[in-house]
Amino acid sequence: MFSLAQPQPRFVLVAILLLPITALAQQEESGLPSLWTLENSIERVLDIAPEIKTAEAKVNARQGALRQAGAWPNPTFSVQNDEKLGIEDGSGGNDITQYGFSQPLPLSGRLSYQKAIANEALQGAKAERRYQHLVLEQQTVMRFRQLQLTTANLELAEQRLKLADELQAATLRREQAGELSKLERLRLDLVREEAQQILDKAEGEYSEALSQYRAYLGLPPAVNLTLTPLSPVESVPPLASFEMNLADHPLFVAAQHRISAAQSNVKLAQASRWPDPVLSVFQEEDFLAERRQEFIGIGLSITVPLWDRKSGQRSQSLAEVSEAQSALYSLQRDITSRVKQSYLHLNHLVQQGAHYRIKVFEPARQVLDLTNKAYVSGEVKILSLIDANSTYFNARTRYLELLQLAWVEMAELQLAVGRSTLNTEQEK
Repeated sequence: MFSLAQPQPRFVLVAILLLPITALAQQEESGLPSLWTLENSIERVLDIAPEIKTAEAKVNARQGALRQAGAWPNPTFSVQNDEKLGIEDGSGGNDITQYGFSQPLPLSGRLSYQKAIANEALQGAKAERRYQHLVLEQQTVMRFRQLQLTTANLELAEQRLKLADELQAATLRREQAGELSKLERLRLDLVREEAQQILDKAEGEYSEALSQYRAYLGLPPAVNLTLTPLSPVESVPPLASFEMNLADHPLFVAAQHRISAAQSNVKLAQASRWPDPVLSVFQEEDFLAERRQEFIGIGLSITVPLWDRKSGQRSQSLAEVSEAQSALYSLQRDITSRVKQSYLHLNHLVQQGAHYRIKVFEPARQVLDLTNKAYVSGEVKILSLIDANSTYFNARTRYLELLQLAWVEMAELQLAVGRSTLNTEQEK
């Protein structure tokens, strides 16, 4: 009498029911994929995300700073023009009496420390750029999984309404014959109205998820979306496999480079106590032995730091080293705790999903099938069929939620350990 087919995954997600053929042709010409997986969704986001451009700009800025850090101070050229020679020989007028050249000499090692600081800043920016990639991956997973879930829920709500309609149609004969009680009639009406309300809610959640997914991937409304279906997480690797490369976490790497930069800054502050000596070379013309003569001279000037004006800077640099080290220890503590907590939660969700499917969802489907057959043969009342129907759909809805939560937690764990989500992607 009633049919309960196993829900088939919804592959085609569209913002409108009928998509013009011209829109499909434009999609093919644009090079967009016909099937959207988590992998190509992430690739799309990484191609267009403004956060990536910001991170790239920061890296480029640090590269420029590194090139500048090793540059020598600019030399100084000077020319002196006066009336000295004209007065000496009585000829009058102005003459150039001196050409000068001076060059600061960075002999204290200041340039090497400046380059070390700039290089650490560059490597730190690269690590931060890598972490930004991971954050974008995790955000893409959130939207992708939510769209998968709302799509499956929408399909399930449509099936629920269809069965409610079939149930009402099948009882029409009994109602006309006066065999249907008022209570049964009211329960059927409530079941049908509840199914309609659930469908309306599912359509709204699906539309919101689809809009967020399109916006994050920068997809125009005319693009046809075909997604892979929501599937269970088959297994979770051991915790050791997540923790073995935790030292390479981008946030740890960036923090370690900040420590190294602060240590180099201490050395720079110590080296800067002695200002750079200045080498001077000059050519001068003077009136000697009753005639004009030219001579060349060399000079070296050194500033003697009798009053240390850099002690505050050195103290600040030492404090910055301690601050950077403490920040790293705090980060290691928080991330290590987060990884273990996320791993436990993920395992719990995977085990709960598997247990729920075997102990609740599959039995609920069997109960509905058997109740349907028993109702057709007149062995049970319609209220029993309504209860079985509600139990089945509620069980399947909860099962889908557990699948989605497991994938989201997997993405959280991957971000926590600083690893790409795609490394353990288990979609079929």
